[in-house]
Amino acid sequence: MTSGPVTPIGSPYRPVPEPPVNGRGRARTFGNPITVAAWAVAAVALVIAAIGPVIAPYDPLEPLAGLRLAPPSWDHPMGGDHLGRDLLSRTLAGAQVSIGMAIAVVLVSAAVGIVIGLVAGACGGWLDDAVMRLTDIFFAFPEMVAALAVAGVLGGGGGHLLLALGVVGWMRYARLVRGITLAARDREHVQLARLNGVGWLRIVRHHLLPASTGAVIVMMTAHVSRSVLAISGLGFLGFGVQPPNPEWGTILLEGRSYILSAWHYAILPGVPIMLSALAFNLIGDSLRDRYAAATS
Repeated sequence: MTSGPVTPIGSPYRPVPEPPVNGRGRARTFGNPITVAAWAVAAVALVIAAIGPVIAPYDPLEPLAGLRLAPPSWDHPMGGDHLGRDLLSRTLAGAQVSIGMAIAVVLVSAAVGIVIGLVAGACGGWLDDAVMRLTDIFFAFPEMVAALAVAGVLGGGGGHLLLALGVVGWMRYARLVRGITLAARDREHVQLARLNGVGWLRIVRHHLLPASTGAVIVMMTAHVSRSVLAISGLGFLGFGVQPPNPEWGTILLEGRSYILSAWHYAILPGVPIMLSALAFNLIGDSLRDRYAAATS
């Protein structure tokens, strides 16, 4: 049995504090210039996602005279699309959809997976077995293929895309939280809390849920990267936000037919997809190292 802080019987009940982060974990997180750059890119991406339509120099839906497939220039750094709309403005406005929806997918998936994992790990028995078999069934299908199938049945649109990715994204969280909960519920302080008459809901809130917080945050950060790619990929296949509304994958879908005549249209809108996905992925790696160092 693992050791942990013990709450004596009859003493006031207190939640168990998280383990401190040692200097090595902090250095790995903030001492690497690549990681610092990733945090900066992610911060810029989040700011643009929040205020992108406001700072767009032109109306992302309004065609401009003489801008049809125009190459990049000082006035239009990313050039124009096939209808004469400013690509920079459409890319800035599309960040709100692509990144905002990716964060929404992560939050929905994490919420569902955490609840399922906590219930399965805390209750155990036949309920745990049933939940894990259901999770295995979902894991049998690649996430992107399953999301594509759900989106194909529901049709295009932002709401359907969010539902499709949320349906297939909860399993990783459920399995992670369930494993941590199984280990945490057998610790001495949890057992003594039960002997003190503390209810399961309070034990879950103060012990079982905090035990998995760090690992869940690491998984959520990496999931943002995968969600940005998935949303853009489904948008490129025509299952995302429908035109004329801007979204990074949809913009690439519109520009693919002009890759030979207007290279900027088919390539430049893909740069923010690459940078934001890479940034969140690197942040996830750094947080994983910090979490591993803190718990070792």
